Amino acid sequence: MSDLMEDGMEFRGGTLQLSTENNVENSESRVRGATQSHNKIKTPISVNPSVLSGADSLSSSASSFADARQSTSNNDNAEQPQTVYPRYDVPFDKENIKDFFTFRKGVVENAIQECITALLFPEDGEYLGSWLLTEITLWDNEKERIVLLTSRLVMIIKYDFIAMKQMDFRKTYLDDLDTVVIGELVYPPSSLVPERNLRGVRMMWNKGEPLPLKTLWNPFSQEVPFITFASHPIYWHRDGNAEERSTFDMETFAQKLQRAIENIPSSACCIHHSPIVIQSYLGIASLLHNKTSMGFFKVRGKFSF
Repeated sequence: MSDLMEDGMEFRGGTLQLSTENNVENSESRVRGATQSHNKIKTPISVNPSVLSGADSLSSSASSFADARQSTSNNDNAEQPQTVYPRYDVPFDKENIKDFFTFRKGVVENAIQECITALLFPEDGEYLGSWLLTEITLWDNEKERIVLLTSRLVMIIKYDFIAMKQMDFRKTYLDDLDTVVIGELVYPPSSLVPERNLRGVRMMWNKGEPLPLKTLWNPFSQEVPFITFASHPIYWHRDGNAEERSTFDMETFAQKLQRAIENIPSSACCIHHSPIVIQSYLGIASLLHNKTSMGFFKVRGKFSF
């Protein structure tokens, strides 16, 4: 965080003009220069600490969700500090994205409809929406997942887009959530992993408790008490209007998730808008996994997996 504070601070020193003709003018010049230097020091930008667990105290937000790619001005006459959101690094290129099975027309729509029909029941609550997003695991591995949202739960589905069949699914009830974090995906200051320059959303139900070692050091653990999502790479390459691309958009999902939580009277979940820390320091295995898009179903030369 100290790095962020230092980056957000700019110092401009005033210039002292010296004159040998008059000692009084020289003294006054120094006073003016020091005053200008003091006035030109900008107030540091306040940065909320990153959330690792629900125990950290942050500024909660119960207001409407603000899209990171839009900026509005409430007062044109008064100068107000504008929020600077991270730039978006577009994952993959246009040619590479065509190898994804989910890029083919109708594949995602048919898969989502199949999951809705087979997995959702009336007791799961009112259906609110469906998405194809990128899940970022505890070990920083990217995996494409179908996400269904109802008024009671979030369902995450692992789907085989080659064989067009469901492989696995899990439910997370909104009543169990204690923290939701929406913000930039970042790494610890000592991490050697390149920055993502992307935003994400993290749902947590660990009640502020740190992860036990048996979960923290087990890449196959199914007991991780949080889930992190980012937009699917197709979002940046899909042609069409905003509504057609919203199926792959994390921001749309986060907005509807927040509204669903706010509509639950008994919910004690806090909504935070702050950076989301991914605890990866070296990450050679995850870098290789993500660079080769092993978490996505695609054509790979003569093979498809």
